[in-house]
Amino acid sequence: MSSKLNLCGVCDYRHISKTSVFWCSECDEGLCEECKDHHAASKGTRGHIIVLQTDYQSLPSYILEITQTCPKHNEKYQIFCRKHDTPCCRRCVVETHNDCKDLNAIEDVIKNVKSSNAFLEIEQMLKELSENLQRIRKDRQENITSLKEDRTKIEKEVQQTRTVINNHLDRLQENLTKELYAVEEKENKSITNIISSIQEKELEITESQSILDEIKQHASELQTFLAMKHIQCDVMNHEIFLESLIKGEKMNHIFITWKNENDVETIPTTVNRMGTVILETRPGNATLTNRKNKQAQIMMHTSPVPTIDDINLTLGQTVKTIGGDIKSCCLLPDGRMIFSCYTSNKIHVFKSNGTLDFTFETGSPTSHIYFIEQGQKLAVTTGFYNQCIKIIDMKNIKNEKSILIGSQIYGIVHKDGKLFYNGGNCGLCVVNLEDGSVTQLVCVPLSEYSSIAMLSSHIYFIGKDNSVSCCDLQGTLQWKLELKGFIESARGITVDNYGRVYVSGYSTCNVIVISPDGTKHRLLLSKTDGLHLPQSVYFDRTNNHLLIANRRKDAFLFDISK
Repeated sequence: MSSKLNLCGVCDYRHISKTSVFWCSECDEGLCEECKDHHAASKGTRGHIIVLQTDYQSLPSYILEITQTCPKHNEKYQIFCRKHDTPCCRRCVVETHNDCKDLNAIEDVIKNVKSSNAFLEIEQMLKELSENLQRIRKDRQENITSLKEDRTKIEKEVQQTRTVINNHLDRLQENLTKELYAVEEKENKSITNIISSIQEKELEITESQSILDEIKQHASELQTFLAMKHIQCDVMNHEIFLESLIKGEKMNHIFITWKNENDVETIPTTVNRMGTVILETRPGNATLTNRKNKQAQIMMHTSPVPTIDDINLTLGQTVKTIGGDIKSCCLLPDGRMIFSCYTSNKIHVFKSNGTLDFTFETGSPTSHIYFIEQGQKLAVTTGFYNQCIKIIDMKNIKNEKSILIGSQIYGIVHKDGKLFYNGGNCGLCVVNLEDGSVTQLVCVPLSEYSSIAMLSSHIYFIGKDNSVSCCDLQGTLQWKLELKGFIESARGITVDNYGRVYVSGYSTCNVIVISPDGTKHRLLLSKTDGLHLPQSVYFDRTNNHLLIANRRKDAFLFDISK
């Protein structure tokens, strides 16, 4: 190809080596200065467009490799088949396209192609794509800048909060210290007064002792007798004074102690963080230009979100489970299924084909489970009795640790190093895996034996009245849906990628689906679909699979479309 470009085709045909200066795309060969003049004067080629060889060679390599002759028959393209969208030579038409009706002369097809609407459309589309990419890049760069500004602002606010807290604690310390000194001074004054009284009595007694010695040495018997009466009276007064000190509260030993106020005392245990860093997602400001829709600017296109009416179920598999009280189930990334059997204290793991892989005995009741993909851990709750969470290492199939909760514990999910769980009468609670601290997120009694579910920053749970509620990670209620008359003894709950919530009714033997905003619901499955006391549902968001487990014998794996 390189030699073809560099040599004059006409001269080369005449066995003359001459460098080409021009290129004729229609003849598909180079031309020297002399041949170019003959080419322009010839009747058959005077209409051909000629460009400089250097300009032609600046085209991309894939353009240069496009030939105007059929590679199969080495004949020039003459016809364009619109049915097969391909150029054809004379022989191609006879051999391959003889039955094609939409055949056009290729000269007619390519005529004025550079000024055609299709060419102009591609030019405009490329221009729009370039502008749109620039807008998106600028928007993302602005987002990086805004993140830095947000971080700087929050750092400043955190420092200000820390200063306010420090100042407040300094004031509390100062006030308590002043009170401490005042109490000490008051009690010191009281004790000092008592000591002064005692010292006065000591002087009086010493004086009486001296008088008694003088009387003993120098007074007569009569004087001694009469003086003793007087001294005895003084001694009695002194004894009365001592008794008043001993029996009264003046001799109580005074101690200074202190006790934390209730709110201050709970700071170390309840306030584990100064605040929570929250990532908020809002629609971006970048807009795209789209000429086809005849709009100057439109927001980036998003596909319509499927509704609960768009759901179609296809039964893919029925699994024969083991045990008599399947409380919970889930799907592993490799397609294996896990079922927890409450009464037998066992976890059963099934292969994707429905056969048993292995059984693990936890040593305590196994109520609900949640697979933590990061670290390959399985969190297992113990329901009503043991009141703890067990963490199982699924790589080595062994108990890793237990977290004592001290209350009922059923459904469980995990996010960012925290386990959110159904605490029964204790409501919706959170346990921190780092320090084991427990906090209450929602103070509403939840349904015993029921699951909870999570999607992004929302948690879904079942109340004692069979209502389904949705709250955010701070416990703020987003919506609540009453289901009385539609479902009884709601147990299982799960959510798909679109926020549609699936709930199983244990007593009513059905599964309903709720719209993402909690305003609508519809029946999805019932007894006629094989449901009998269904306790557990799990949605696999990667493969769009819905796993439903009856209390005994059967579990069903459905494929979900839309």
